[in-house]
Amino acid sequence: MGWLSLLRGGKKVAGAIRSVKPAKNLTARRKTHESMVDAVNKQYKTTGVRPGQSGSKIKKEATSKASKIHDRYEKASSDVKKYNKRLKQKVFGGATAAVTGTVGGHVAAKKKFPKYKKFMESDIQIVPKKKK
Repeated sequence: MGWLSLLRGGKKVAGAIRSVKPAKNLTARRKTHESMVDAVNKQYKTTGVRPGQSGSKIKKEATSKASKIHDRYEKASSDVKKYNKRLKQKVFGGATAAVTGTVGGHVAAKKKFPKYKKFMESDIQIVPKKKK
């Protein structure tokens, strides 16, 4: 029974590994990362100080902040896309319901009122000062 529980545990781990999605917009993230590292290196070079542990720490903090900014931006843009999609669905649904109600009312009126049916199916011709 012990090897079976290990196998099950292994499946859970494999499932957890598969559920991790890679970050989006990796080129922009990489570009931001490189520009920050270059800025820190440039600053150290202009002051004449050799980058050591403190330089690595500054780079790491800056790049992690940039990564968090990218994550927030992607989440916000995703939320906006979802909102717009739902809004579009609601608008089309409402328009469809209005058209359906109008057509349904028209069909019901034609069945219930023969004069309405005759009027709606007749062609209206406008002759000067006369209406047929």
